[in-house]
Amino acid sequence: MAKLSDELKEAILSLPTKEKNKLLLRLIAKDELLTDQLQYKLLENTPSDLKFRQQEVQEQIDFTSGRLTLKQILTYFRTFSGKINRFAKVTKDKQTELELWKYLCEAALIAFKQYRATLRDSQLKPKFKENALKKISKMYSLLEDLHEDYHLEYMDDLKQLEKDYKQL
Repeated sequence: MAKLSDELKEAILSLPTKEKNKLLLRLIAKDELLTDQLQYKLLENTPSDLKFRQQEVQEQIDFTSGRLTLKQILTYFRTFSGKINRFAKVTKDKQTELELWKYLCEAALIAFKQYRATLRDSQLKPKFKENALKKISKMYSLLEDLHEDYHLEYMDDLKQLEKDYKQL
């Protein structure tokens, strides 16, 4: 991002309010993430809206389109990771982000156990395992940011997930 000079800041602040608002709205419309963040923060910032957004992402996390190859599972895993990252940037809710990562890792593990073997599996299996373990590591760091009560709720599940992925 370009840094604004002090002169430019002063000039912008001296603009009439109507003109500043017009410029602000034009700039916000150009940034889709910022638009989503403002939409959530200003219009949807309730627990039911958060739950709705969480369910939207969970419904998109779907590994059930038949027996998948490991490459397909890895591709879906990366795609769904992007959706969770976007959710986190918009809502900034660490607990729900943790739940979504957990849901993704559990769903991917189930899909992995049922995948259709191909010749490239020996190359892809370490990548899949590495990606999943990175997400589990991320979940541990998210958990540290949450209240201690959540540590009890999630710690056993995370340890089990980590154990399951390390055994792959």
